[in-house]
Order: sequence, then structure tokens, then C-alpha cells
Amino acid sequence: MNKKRIAICGFNLESNRFAPTCARPDFEENMWFKGADIDRQARAEHPSIHVGICGFYDIMDEKFGGPAGWEPVPALVIGSCPAGPVEEEFFNEFLAELKADLEAGGTVDGVYICEHGGACATHTHDPDGEVFKLVREVVGPDVPVIATLDLHANVSDEMMEATDLMIGYITNPHVDLYERGCEAAKAMLEMFGGVETASYRVRLPLVAPSVTQLTAEGHPYGDLIRLGQTKLDASVMNVTCLSGFAFCDTPKNGMTVIVTTRGDAVDAKRVATDLAEAAWKDKGRYVPKMMPLEDAAALGKAVSADASREPILFADPADNPGGGGRGNTTYILKAFLDAGVTGCTFAVFFDPAAVRAAKAAGIGATIDVTLNSEEDNSFSDKLDVTAEVLHLSDGVFVGNYGMVEGKTTDLGDTAVLQVGGIKIVCITKRTQCLSPDYLTAFGIDAAAERCIVVKSRGHFRAGYAHMFPPERVVEVDVPGLTSPNLANFDWKYVQRPFFPVDGDAATWDRSQA
Repeated sequence: MNKKRIAICGFNLESNRFAPTCARPDFEENMWFKGADIDRQARAEHPSIHVGICGFYDIMDEKFGGPAGWEPVPALVIGSCPAGPVEEEFFNEFLAELKADLEAGGTVDGVYICEHGGACATHTHDPDGEVFKLVREVVGPDVPVIATLDLHANVSDEMMEATDLMIGYITNPHVDLYERGCEAAKAMLEMFGGVETASYRVRLPLVAPSVTQLTAEGHPYGDLIRLGQTKLDASVMNVTCLSGFAFCDTPKNGMTVIVTTRGDAVDAKRVATDLAEAAWKDKGRYVPKMMPLEDAAALGKAVSADASREPILFADPADNPGGGGRGNTTYILKAFLDAGVTGCTFAVFFDPAAVRAAKAAGIGATIDVTLNSEEDNSFSDKLDVTAEVLHLSDGVFVGNYGMVEGKTTDLGDTAVLQVGGIKIVCITKRTQCLSPDYLTAFGIDAAAERCIVVKSRGHFRAGYAHMFPPERVVEVDVPGLTSPNLANFDWKYVQRPFFPVDGDAATWDRSQA
């Protein structure tokens, strides 16, 4: 029996239309693996690659009796921290490189695409569709092509047509990347056994604000996903409910349900339509509720002044690097400094110039520094502070909690600054704070802090769940590139009307499925 040969590839970017564009350096500093490096990362103890790849490899190794029992054909897997649209010239270079790698790999029995699905480009609304189309053109019409997607993916006709199955995450924060890679492998094994798939997609005029997309009990999106999982049976292979990514601002925006069956197209349409109808009936729950900045500063002051009160975690979803935010707006920081908040850590703050100044001065030095001195984004105001340099690091650590558990994480050169009663973890690789590891790795006792401020929309919740129950997590309403107040944005491409921005003008019924 010939070994199964499976190509591995992926393009991972979540694009915020309103953020600065991205190109090769953004991907190279975050995730760029090619050929044999993909194999090594997939089986590493503490991988840096997307762990969906690891899950896929583990299932195939298990099925075929170890790594020697099948033949991965690793092509190219890349990913950037969420940013703006990908630049056309670089994206075309990537497509050419991916095509060359796939063609050099020869004939394959299947393809696993580890994709995000929420990208846009300076020249197209649908770079993900171009990736999928290219893969299909190279391998031909009869080879199984299976993709995993972030649940913030925006799905196009081209993506549907080029794949046999798309599998979306079912957790937010995303702690099931590995499991979805496993699911992709198991589905491919079914297809090797002769199973054919049939999929149906329904898109709703519902563009859910980011903070309403949690999947824990009591949240509407989680309720929808759990309902979808009850539909799995001998016919239904996969149910994917994608909240989508609002800030991509494309014609394919909108909550999307995709049901894939083992060949029954009628059943796929029925289940997808039923789930879409349930989601639409529940649309009124997708309205954000956040705390005004003035109230948050007062709460931070009260908690820092009274040791008998429980600590609070404040989230800044409007400046979430995980959605294309710059990770350095100063609205909350300035308000907390003005209020005299103490015993507080801000993690993390993207400011390479501040880190360079701290490194030049050394640990223990006191420096005058202008935060955001090199930043030109309109939301990233400059702020002059006097700071003591508490800690310097290369920013590399292995995480213990949440989405970074067991993963090698690299924040670039890092400096901890003490400004008044507040510590600021300044980094040189833009990212969001996913767990208390982003404090403890740099000498901060996270459990001793009276309050912690993270620039994150929701992924931090998985990493901080053991420290902060939901009632002690406060989302603060401030401006930013990823504000959950969607009415604040100048939408150009998303189809109108949509809920909640256009209210009752947005309509849908099952006849439109």
C-alpha cells in the first residue's frame, strides 16, 4: 500500500480595513515556516507554529503507525499578527511561492490548509479565496482539500467552491486550535475511505461586535455553537458557525453558518437554515455593554486603595492587537495615572522606541520618555512620562495558561517601566496579552497586583480564568481601531443594512437561505 501524501499549507491574517497595511516583515516576525521546518514544528514539544498543524500531524501519525507511515508534503505556512490589508505585491509573491512549493511536492492524496480566513488585501476583498483557488488548481478536482478556519473568518463563494470541508473553531477564546486540526485529519481519513461531502452556507446580515462573541455559557454566540454541535450525527459531519470579523469590511461580512454532511445536500441546507434562523431570532443579544472610562478609573482607584476588595482585570477591546489595533493607545493609562491608581500593571504596550530608551539606560535607571514617539496612528496619542526601568528581557518565554499554554511566545525586546503606581510592560513585537505569563515572565507577581489592564478583546479570558471570574472583568469603553461600537466606523464595503448598526432596517427570514 502506498503511503498517503498530504500537502500542508496556510495563510493566516485577520485584516482590519482601518489599520496600517502589512507585508512580508509582519509575517516573518510572527510565523513563517517552509518545508521541513513545518514537520519539525508540528512535532516540537513547545511549537511556535499554529497548533492546528500539530493536531493534524498527531492524528495522521496515530493512524499510520508513526511518522514513517505517511508522507507529509509541507509547503508554506505563514501568519501575521492581525493588521491591516495585506499589500498586493507581497501577497502575489506569497501565492507564487506557494504554487511553486505545491507543484514541487508532486502528486498528493490530500491537502490540509491551516487558514485564518479573515483577511482582505489592498487589491481584493478575498485573498483567502485566492489561496484556496490556487490550491485547487494545482492539485486538481478530485483531491480532498480540507481547511480549518478561525471563527472570525469571512467566507466567500470561492472558498466554498475550492474546498471539500471547512472546519471553524468552536471556542472563543480560541483554545481548540489543536482539536480542530485533529478533526481535519479525521475527516480526511473518512474521505480517503470514500466519503463524499456536501456543504451549505447561510450568511446573515448580523455583524456581531467583538465583545459579544464569547462562547462561554450565557453568551449568545456560545449558545448558537452549542446548538450546532447537537446536530452532528451519521449524516452531519461538521457544523461551523462563524461570527466573522467586522473590521475586515468586505461584502462577505456577516455571521455565517456552514453545514457539511456526508453527501446529503438537502440535509446540509435544512440544518444550516434552522441554525441561521435560531441565530437571527437571538440577534438582540449581540449588543455590547461596556464601562465608561471615568467610571473605570474610579473603580481602579478604589480597588487599589482598599486591600479588602477583590482585584479587577480591565480590558481595552478598542485597542486589541488581536484585531488589528496598535496596542498602544493611552486613554486608560492616562486616566489611571491622573486618578492615582496604584498596584496596577498594563500588559502589554507596543512601543519599540520606549524599549530602546530603557535598554540604553539600563535596569534601575530613571528616564524621561515619550510614549508613542514614533507612532502616527490617530488613536495613539503621545504621552510624556518619567519612568524607572524595572526589568529588561528578550521577550521569549513558554506559556503556562490559556492560548499560550506550552507554546513558545516571542514579544521581542521587552522592558518593564514603573510610572507612578503603574507598571507598563513595553514590547517590540505587537501582540495582545493572553495570560499572566505576560507579566510573570518579566518579574511581575500577577497575583499581587490590585488591577491588571490588558489590550485584548477576549482571548485573555482563557489565560486569566483562574484569577478573574467574569464578574471581575471590566470592558472599558474608549476609542480605537477595534472599538466594539461599530457605529463609530465609516463602513465602505459591508452589505447594508446590518444589525446592530442599522437596527430593525436589517431583516432576514429563512426564505433567503
